[in-house]
Amino acid sequence: MKLFLQSVPLKHKSTFIDQVDNHFLIYNPLSQKGLTVLNQESYFLFSKINNKRTLQDIFKLAKKKDSKINFSDIKKIFNNLYSSQIIYFGKDSLEPKLYKQKLNTPGVWLHLTNQCNLRCTYCYLHKTPGKMSQEIANKAIEKIFKSAQKHNFKQIKFKLSGGEPLLEQKMLFRLVNKIKKLEDKTKIKTIIVIMSNGVLLTPTICKKIKQKKLQVAVSLDGLNKVHDKTRVFVNGRGSFKQVEKGIDNLLKYKVLFNVSVTITSKNIKNIPKLTKYLLEKNIPLVFNFYRENPCVKEELNNQDEKLIFYLKKAYQAIYKNALPYGYIDRLLDRVVASRPHLRPCGMGTNYLVIRHDGKLVNCQMLMEKPIGSINDKDLIDTMIQKDFTKGITVEDKTPCKNCQWKYICCGGCPLLTLEKKGNYNTSTPNCAVYKALIPELLRLEAKRLIKLHKFS
Repeated sequence: MKLFLQSVPLKHKSTFIDQVDNHFLIYNPLSQKGLTVLNQESYFLFSKINNKRTLQDIFKLAKKKDSKINFSDIKKIFNNLYSSQIIYFGKDSLEPKLYKQKLNTPGVWLHLTNQCNLRCTYCYLHKTPGKMSQEIANKAIEKIFKSAQKHNFKQIKFKLSGGEPLLEQKMLFRLVNKIKKLEDKTKIKTIIVIMSNGVLLTPTICKKIKQKKLQVAVSLDGLNKVHDKTRVFVNGRGSFKQVEKGIDNLLKYKVLFNVSVTITSKNIKNIPKLTKYLLEKNIPLVFNFYRENPCVKEELNNQDEKLIFYLKKAYQAIYKNALPYGYIDRLLDRVVASRPHLRPCGMGTNYLVIRHDGKLVNCQMLMEKPIGSINDKDLIDTMIQKDFTKGITVEDKTPCKNCQWKYICCGGCPLLTLEKKGNYNTSTPNCAVYKALIPELLRLEAKRLIKLHKFS
């Protein structure tokens, strides 16, 4: 963009500004570029924007502070601010773009089995002998690729889950081979993730996973006895030692994986220690909040103060053990801060669950409420038409309309909101937690960028 002396730079209304380690964090919730970190000199120029001053006016103010500065320096900095989407000239065009976003990667959760070798205290699934047949698996995969082609999707992300999917290893790897063949045939790229409790991640399995270029998400909810309170074998014995061995095998054979942590009332206090443990092993982590469900009586009620306190401590541990990639979309349940969006998850837009019997459901938390089957003509059409939220976005939630963070949390999990408040069209029960911790996430990302010297 060509900038002239009479150009008037404008700030976005919802911009979040904070000082971090002698630098300045600038975050526009409507930006597709993420946050920006400015040094003292760049921030001085940014701070002089009042939506009236021209670049010439700002140049004069900068000249008083530093007589050596020239207008080409000013233009370069403002061009960077513009390309980072934290200022604009003329009409603000970012908000309309939000509504035109097209998600090119559908997520498909393949529920391979109801069987599991653990009996986690908060599990949402009734354990039965039911498992997916090869016939249903093949048909499901074929229909998904056909539907993805029709809707012009360029990539599909498969999550192979259960129960414990590695209890069905032979079928799982036959399924992977089927996906790979259709990937080659259709030219639609795929990502395949095995959702595992970690107990069966033996050296043999890990080598095969590496060979097939698969990813793994391992559940780990704490260290030693903390994990063993909730993730137990059928006989009640804890599983931490076996899971730790599985994680060590993944590291040994260099499998791409992360650890998924479900935060419950039983492990909140252990989250900072667990975080430090994983960071020391250079393992990416994801924080999820427990979802109440009909199968158990576990609760995460009235824990806002504890969640905020212990997650802040976990964030501090992350800063001290900084990894070379961003965290802001991993560390707060259902919060995505790297890009603006209208809905908290892909239900009804780009996410579908296929049960072991071929039935389709909106979400793995709704296994008992099918919306169709793999016999439907177009699985993605079924997903869109049977959206349980009826298309409600954060723009429809009255309490959220004036919130600075509405395009980041999008009102949180709709199922949780329905369960706790009786309808979808309102703010999440986690609202106070989000408002307290989203700024902390942004500061954490700013600190990471500063440490890596990747700032404006």
